[in-house]
Formats: sequence, structure tokens, C-alpha cells
Amino acid sequence: MDEHFIKIHKWLYPVSWIYGAVVVMRNKLFDWGIFRSKSFDVPVICVGNLAVGGTGKTPHTEYLIKLLHDKYQVAVLSRGYKRRTKGYVLATPQCTAKTIGDEPYQMYTKFSSVTLAVDEKRCHGIEKLLKLKEPSTDVILLDDAFQHRYVKPGINILLVDYHRLIIYDKMLPAGRLREPLSGKSRADIVIITKCPKDLKPMEFRVLTKAMDLYPFQKLYFTCIDYDTLKGVFTGNELKDPKDYHVLLLTGIASPKQMEHDLKPMVKEMNSLSFG
Repeated sequence: MDEHFIKIHKWLYPVSWIYGAVVVMRNKLFDWGIFRSKSFDVPVICVGNLAVGGTGKTPHTEYLIKLLHDKYQVAVLSRGYKRRTKGYVLATPQCTAKTIGDEPYQMYTKFSSVTLAVDEKRCHGIEKLLKLKEPSTDVILLDDAFQHRYVKPGINILLVDYHRLIIYDKMLPAGRLREPLSGKSRADIVIITKCPKDLKPMEFRVLTKAMDLYPFQKLYFTCIDYDTLKGVFTGNELKDPKDYHVLLLTGIASPKQMEHDLKPMVKEMNSLSFG
């Protein structure tokens, strides 16, 4: 499991201790009720993580949309990372990745029946969504909001990357953790994402023990499943990918699992990774 260990910059430990102390005090202020978390009359499901970087928040949010949207009117609220707008923006057909962010834009184009909005202030965003008369909102999915404690969700789902397990990580900036490992206690469900499909029973047991969750917390493991490969310009399905030389372009935080999965499918693959 050497590839699971995360590079730690030990010389940054003093800064990490200061940052960690500030985060711990902020969480305590919420726990003590000095900073208030707001509940809402509709079910709110939060999907997030403890570490910076990609743990699969967008695919898992999309998976929840697929599970719920046939029975409920789903609304998705994101902060709209790296968008060029500010405040509350309700997604419309005129929106672009620049106005609502690339990941919300991806979800909006995939699920036309779902209401999608972005707002840095999640409480304000939820209040605006609930004021919409058409369509009314039955359930709200909060994308990347595990640290946004001004909202008290009904269910907290914490995602952990199999290749960058939080149990081996340290606080920013020495490591990748946004908050101390103890923050996982707020999760109702913990999902270890991007697992190999051939994960052995022994590794299930080792990971379950290492995560050290409370009895009320549920632990799940997910892997990535791929659709058939299609030509990017033609849209036609590649009947035999083994005949093709492929250039893999990625713009995600952690493309390692995708490279590992796709390489055996094609004749030859070169990767070009963007932030």
C-alpha cells in the first residue's frame, strides 16, 4: 500500500499546528452553540471531504441525483469553485462554466430536471432555493460543504480517496487535511472512493479497522465504472479500443485511478494532466 501514503512536508509542521488550532477552535464554537448552525424544513444531504483535492464529490453527487430525481424534486447547491461571478446564481440554459463553475455546469447539462444554484453562503442559497415557486424543492444536495457548518444537514456524507487515505495525512499546509481527523466524527456515512474492483476481503477489514468509526457511522466502498469509449469528435463508439493510440486529457485533482483503469483498455496511452 505504499502508493496510499501521502507526501508530508515536515518542515511545515509548525504552520500546520497553528492552522489546526484555529480550525479546532472554530469547530468548538459551533459545538458549543456560540456559532449557530441552521436547520431547514426540507431534507439536506451534504457531500464533502476532509482533504483538499479530488475525492469524487461530483460523481457521487450525480449518483445521488440519479437515485432521487425520479421520486423527488432535487435541488443542488454548490459554491461554484473558480466561477467568475459572486453571490447567488440560479443555473439557466444561458449559463456557462464561467458563470456557475465547471462542475455545477457539468451537472446542470446532464440533469435538466434538477434545479441547480451556486452561492458561497450556503444558508442564503438554500433560502433562495426554497423561495422558488416553480419547481418546489423536496430535497437539497450540498456539494462540497462538509466544513460549511452554518448549515446543519440531515445527512453528512464524507468521501475519502482510497489512494490518499486521511488516516495517513496531516493538516494543511504540511499535508492535505482541511481540518483534523477528528472531524470525521460528524459524518453519518463515510465512503472510501476510487477503490480497485478487486479489493480483497482482508483489505476491507484492514481499512474498516483503520478508519476507526463510531458504531452509528456507516462505511461503504465505491469504485469507478466506465461507459463505452467514444470518439471525441465523431461521438461514435470505439468498437475495439485495443486498436487505438489514446491521448488522455484530464482536468481533475487526482487522475491516477483513471490512468490506471484506462491503460489496459487501449493499445497505447499518453496522459496530459491539467489542474
